Amino acid sequence: MRICILGSGSSGNATLIVAGETRVLIDCGLSGKETMRRIQEAGEDPHKINAIVITHEHGDHASGLHVIAKTIGAAVFISTATLNACKLGDKVNKVKRGDAISSAQDFEVGDFKFHPFTIPHDAADPFAFTVEADGIKIGMAVDLGYYHGLAAERFRECDALILESNYETDMLRACTYYPWSLKQRIMGRHGHTSNDELARFLRDDFDGRAHHIVLAHLSQNSNHPEVARLAAIQALQERAPLFSSNAESRVKIANYAAPTPWIEL
Repeated sequence: MRICILGSGSSGNATLIVAGETRVLIDCGLSGKETMRRIQEAGEDPHKINAIVITHEHGDHASGLHVIAKTIGAAVFISTATLNACKLGDKVNKVKRGDAISSAQDFEVGDFKFHPFTIPHDAADPFAFTVEADGIKIGMAVDLGYYHGLAAERFRECDALILESNYETDMLRACTYYPWSLKQRIMGRHGHTSNDELARFLRDDFDGRAHHIVLAHLSQNSNHPEVARLAAIQALQERAPLFSSNAESRVKIANYAAPTPWIEL
């Protein structure tokens, strides 16, 4: 399995995963043109993508859905509640649907077996998921208020984890770009994940299996890549002697402006 995060942040999220001849695009938060460009930059042909999976309807995950789906002709795996919440109007009927899915319903796309699960986030039917192919398992959760017990359970035995680390609490409180109402939403139990909350997950619930931990959806206004990375590394080091020796090499940062290097599993 190969993973490339094409972009991750408030300005747009999209991830490409490949196993065998199956290629799946996770979320379409970038513009259609930019998504196509980044897929090509990653060395892949956009027209060979077999399916698009949409985790929830917020613009930074679904704003490019109609254009991208129409351009590449791939089937879209999206729950009915999420599709309706996307507010595509008469474009809804023009989206080529895959099998009906929901946040609690497993589904398959080619070589991939997806196992979604409900997460705490303020959307119609949001989900995180694990996905398996060729004996490899990855977990992904990039919009959630906190890592609940179900996430901890599902993310066991993963070979790679892509996890939200959206904001640093003191930086968010001091941020002059956001009104207090937005700050409250972000910090709420159905908002986004702080560096501290991700660190808690790594200290208390991470089973140590994944050798790739990618921090995703970092805020450009209320976080900094090195601050988030250091919080995660320190959390892993507190688990000594289990897996502190290679903590720094495990933790990677997803960039909002460019694709990450491919993670090969």
